[in-house]
Formats: sequence, C-alpha cells, structure tokens
Amino acid sequence: MSGREQCWVIHNEVIDLPPKIGLSQQELTERHHQFIHDLDAKGLLVGAGPFLDDIGNRFGTGMIIFRAATRAEAEKIANSEPYIAHGTRRLKLVPWQRIAGH
Repeated sequence: MSGREQCWVIHNEVIDLPPKIGLSQQELTERHHQFIHDLDAKGLLVGAGPFLDDIGNRFGTGMIIFRAATRAEAEKIANSEPYIAHGTRRLKLVPWQRIAGH
C-alpha cells in the first residue's frame, strides 16, 4: 500500500439509561453484526471486534474501523450502526489514517 488511506474508528459508549426501543437485545445485536458484514461486503471494513481483558472477558463495547473519504461520509455510515441509530450507544467517531497493514 502506498500513501495514506483515510479511515474512521467507531469507538462508542453505552448510554446509561438507553431509550426503550421495539427490538430485543438479540435482534439489535444481530443487526449490529449484519452492519459489520455489510461494511465488509462493500470493501469498507478494516476491522471490528470487542475489547477483551487479558483473560478474555469483555469490557466496554469494542470498535469498528472502516474506510470513508470524508467526515460527512463517515458520519452517515457510523450513524447507521444499529446501536447508535437506536440511541443505545453514543457515537465517538475518530479519524485514523492507515499507512500499513492489510
């Protein structure tokens, strides 16, 4: 890879008192996983996964790294992530330039 590739990191936060939504936690999680698979199918996904401690227990949420040329494009993609779109997580969108890796 030559040059820098503009990417974005979704590093969201859980909302302490999330709104009531018409989906079960399982349905929301399935939609979240489908969102990630859709990014991958479109060639936009760089990586995604949960945060784990040294013994494999989850903590926090996780992060998704994806490609987008502009902040506006990145915000549109990030705001369509199901947890964020349904208001159960707060978006933290951070620009990241990839210069190495696959």
